[in-house]
This record gives sequence, C-alpha cells and structure tokens, in this order.
Amino acid sequence: MSNINVNKITPFNGNQVEVMGGLKVESLQITSGATDGYVLTSDSVGNGTWQLSSGSDTLTVEDNLILEGTTTATTSQAIYGVNVITAATTTNLATKLPIAVTGKQTSFVNKSTLPILVFPSAVGGEINGVIDGYVTIPNDNKVYTFYCIENPLPGAWVWNSPTLGQIQLSTIEVSHTNGAQTKVYGVGNPGAQLVNPAGPLWYDDIYGTWAGAGVIVLSPSPDYWATSTLTPNRTLVRTKVYSNILDTDKTMGFGPTVAINRYVSYMTNPTTLNNYSASSTGFGNNENVSLGVLNSPVEIGDSGTQYKIRESNLVQVPPASTDTIGVAHYFTFGITIPSDYVTKVYKFNIFLEHT
Repeated sequence: MSNINVNKITPFNGNQVEVMGGLKVESLQITSGATDGYVLTSDSVGNGTWQLSSGSDTLTVEDNLILEGTTTATTSQAIYGVNVITAATTTNLATKLPIAVTGKQTSFVNKSTLPILVFPSAVGGEINGVIDGYVTIPNDNKVYTFYCIENPLPGAWVWNSPTLGQIQLSTIEVSHTNGAQTKVYGVGNPGAQLVNPAGPLWYDDIYGTWAGAGVIVLSPSPDYWATSTLTPNRTLVRTKVYSNILDTDKTMGFGPTVAINRYVSYMTNPTTLNNYSASSTGFGNNENVSLGVLNSPVEIGDSGTQYKIRESNLVQVPPASTDTIGVAHYFTFGITIPSDYVTKVYKFNIFLEHT
C-alpha cells in the first residue's frame, strides 16, 4: 500500500494518525511554517515547528510588525529576528514576545510616532525579573534586543532598557480646605500659581498666544510654564508623580480622586499655534509607598503616601506632538483636589522621563 488518505481515517486523541512504536519512512515533509534554511525544533512535549537555526548568520526581518491593543491580551506577537514597527496608535501599541526558547533572541526597532509596549509571551512570564509586567520601547529608531533565559512557558527574558532623560519640576504645593474643590495651575515656581481661576475651561486662564512668526506669548506669564533646551527634540515616555496624600485624606468612599492634567502650548510651524490638553492621571488606585517612615505633617514619599507612574502612550491625546519635549514646547499642570479631601497642604513632585 503506497498511499493513505488520512482525511478518511477517524482522528484518535485529536490526531489524524497516531503511531504506537517506531516509524520508518524514506522521506518526511512538514509543510506548515516551512521556510528555506530553517530547522525542525521541538518544544518540551515534542511538538515540532520550523525555526531559524541558532547557528545561522541570517536574521529574519519582520519589516512591519502590526501592533494590537494596549494590554497583555494583545493578539500581536513578535518573531525571532528583527521586528520593525512603523505604525502605532494610542489604542494599538502593544505586542508580545515570541514563545520562549532558551538561548534565542529577538530585537525591536521602533520607527513609529509613539513608544510601544512589549509583554511576555505568556501569562506568568518575566522580563528582567518582573512577572506579568511590560516594557516600553521608545520611538527612537534604535535596536533593542531581548534574550530568552528560561523555557518552557511561561518563560523568562532579559534586555537592556534604554537610558532615559528626566525633567524634575519644583515641588508643587496646594493649600486645600475641606468642603470645596481646589484647582490650581502651575509648575511649582514661587508666586506663580493660579488658584481656582474664574474661567470655566483651562484655556480661559492659562494658554499661549501667537505673536508673530515663531513667537509665543505665554499667559498669565512664562513663570507658569516650563520647557526644555534639549536638541534635537525628545519624546515623553512616562510621567511620575509622588505626593503626600494618604488614603485616609479622602473622607468619602466614592467620587473623584485627585487628578493631574498636563497642558501644552507650541507651534507646529511659524504661523500655527497649538494649545492642547495633553494627558492626565489620577490617584487612588492602591499605589502607595510601602516602606519608610510616616512624618507629621506627612511629607512626599512617606510610608503609605500615594504615587502614580503613567506611561505617556496610554493617556496621550492626539496629535503625537503633544508628547514632544524640546525648545519652544511649553507645558504646565493643573491639579484638582476634590471637596471631600481633608484640610491640609498637598505636595507633589512631578518627573517627566523622555527619550
């Protein structure tokens, strides 16, 4: 008998053909995933797939890795080789590492307009010792390589994270009285803080005005704004905010929590001025400093105080240029403390990490 049509054989244990004992054949063809120069590679239970030989000098390049979603549930998955990202949006900026195979490596080059998120290949996977975390790859057109150090699943990976720059603002202090909402604008400069301004909208009170080709007049004055002298321009990666807020400062178990909004003013060309609400973050999601002392009065970073670390690409308001850090890109912050918070001086340290 020279030919068998397996489609006419009843599957056994999910397999079309199952051989108990040895199998000897003159030739074997596995067509799924077959690629010239690849070798058949087994996983921990004997499932074979075609993979690039670890001794090969040729790397496979995925020249347009499609991203999907923003969480570990992403359906996008990188390949072993070089993954080039050319497009990312605020709703599609995530991918997963390949299925873990010890000793293999994969690289990313992000050419898109946003930093992207990379998750482990499976739930429980590690990247640099962090289980079920993620890392951010900046959109700087550089190569970032991940090395698998443990398989089978969920797997473990290591990589060298990019060196980031950081801008630290002066401490912002907000004097609040229980029973009424407090809203302030500014960047911590002495004497430059708008408190409960009259305008119903933020840009009624703090904004930039076009004053000729390439010239911005900042209101109420430049002291209420910050900028950077970095050239070339950088991209905001994440915002970190540390405070002296305790969970008990909020007297009601429901309703809004302290919110921080970033606003920007800049020109996209000599005659076009933009004032944008760029991103926001809120407190109260069980992010508290776990170690240290608790002073009286409470200071920033004391044990139990709230903090927030937010990736910029998860909260960005289009266009992407709102996350630009550089000359003549001005930014300020609005802080809102709801009426049910206890009376005290609330303090905030804000850090902007950038490429």
